[in-house]
Amino acid sequence: MELYTVLYLFIIISLGYFIGNLKVKGFYLDISAILIIALIAGHFGVSFPSEFKYLGLAFFIYAVGLQSGPGFFENIKKNGLVLNLYAFCLVTSIFLIIFIIGKILKYDNNVIAGIFTGIMSSAPALAATVEISNSHVTSVIFGIVYPFGTIVAVLLVRMIPILLKSDAEKEVERYRLSKEKDYPKIVSKNFRITNENFNNKIIRKSQLEDMSNVIIERIETEFEADEVDPQIHFGDIVRVTGRKEHVDNMNIILGEEIDSYVDFHDNMKVLRLLVSNKNIVGKKISEIKELFAMRVTITKVRRSGIDFDAKPQTTLLLGDKLYITVPQKYEEQVTKLIGDNLMAFPAADFLPISVGIVIGILVGFIPLSLPFLGKFKLSFIGGILITSLILGRIGRTGPVVWQLSPHSTTLLKTFGQLIYMATIGTSAGKYLVEAIKTNGLTPIFLALFALIVSLTVFTCILRFVLKMNMVEILGLISGGMTSTPSLTMSSNILKSDYPAVSYAAVYPFSLILTMLLSQILIKL
Repeated sequence: MELYTVLYLFIIISLGYFIGNLKVKGFYLDISAILIIALIAGHFGVSFPSEFKYLGLAFFIYAVGLQSGPGFFENIKKNGLVLNLYAFCLVTSIFLIIFIIGKILKYDNNVIAGIFTGIMSSAPALAATVEISNSHVTSVIFGIVYPFGTIVAVLLVRMIPILLKSDAEKEVERYRLSKEKDYPKIVSKNFRITNENFNNKIIRKSQLEDMSNVIIERIETEFEADEVDPQIHFGDIVRVTGRKEHVDNMNIILGEEIDSYVDFHDNMKVLRLLVSNKNIVGKKISEIKELFAMRVTITKVRRSGIDFDAKPQTTLLLGDKLYITVPQKYEEQVTKLIGDNLMAFPAADFLPISVGIVIGILVGFIPLSLPFLGKFKLSFIGGILITSLILGRIGRTGPVVWQLSPHSTTLLKTFGQLIYMATIGTSAGKYLVEAIKTNGLTPIFLALFALIVSLTVFTCILRFVLKMNMVEILGLISGGMTSTPSLTMSSNILKSDYPAVSYAAVYPFSLILTMLLSQILIKL
């Protein structure tokens, strides 16, 4: 490899990154600018070893899978199956329109694959297709369509709420209230013990918690309290935390609810800590014996903006926020145990990354059978994606922690995508003029027609037939098209990160489906 190869690579990345971040009335080319610069450079003779693209893709896909894994499987448990069914309809409709019209125009399957992967903004699907076709045509068409697809997708997401006259604030509030039904609200209230049963019986904290499905967080008492399992006395004031329906019923068991502020004089400290210690990431709460030794009570866990009960079987993931009550003397020790500093999470541990990618590549080699198509493989990309999704959800295996810190994940994902785009762009650039002469601008028009028609019909069905919230629609569309710029636009329009929930629920499935359809197309 010549020194100039590396120099040219980073010149292309630098120019593309700079141009891609230039905003004109809120719009920018983002990552597609690197592809455009690379196509031009390739036309003038710049090229890179083909191995570069596999290295970049391995990093990119592995980081995407690790990042999406926890949210993907959690959403599947809720309404993720329904959302992915909608995503399936969207992706398939775009594919069928392009395929049918492409055949009418007598396009080669490699051209159709380039149009489809380009309008879907899916570099992984392009890679999976090129891996089995070895055709430069697919990459060239992809490079021509991709920028237009990205821009029009963002424009459509911007225009949909305006055309449907939806109120962003009301849509966000409606969505928030609907999510509270899926994830019961965790609340805290203070009660004074006025139930006479506490005068007649010895009732301890653990007994009360077991019978009522709540957590006794703080106790204000004039009696000497047992540090391990204190008795609850008549006249005591207790702070109760749990699901709203359970806490609301505690006045029947305990007595008078206190609305005013209570200054507790116990020796307990209330902490809010982020999970960042490598030694506990991926472990169940019940497996962390130090928590019990220090008498730590985890009242709730906050993950991806959602609060839920801290049960013994709950697996702690990197970045979880724990709401903790702990004796004041253990405050320093428990903070050190939990971590509470994402920047301190190991950023250079490449063993899990390399092992995970190796496993993913091997999984991609496993032959599968599909009706009418015979033997089929997930390929290099599909194997890494599925493996990383699973590893991201598992969190750890014995001493090996699969999760990466947020900044490490972002760096790995961005760096991998930059290398890949620069490599395929220069490779396809040498055929750019020839492809435009042969196919003209028709592939661009076909791609945009398929996208606009599918999104228009799809959005109308979701909104007027299925009565779906605009927050979910925009996240679903962005995830179905695997378009991060569209997600960014959705969040900006609604001034909320809520669209990311449905985006994360369908993104991995849509990515795999796009890869699968493009490979099937090559095999037809």
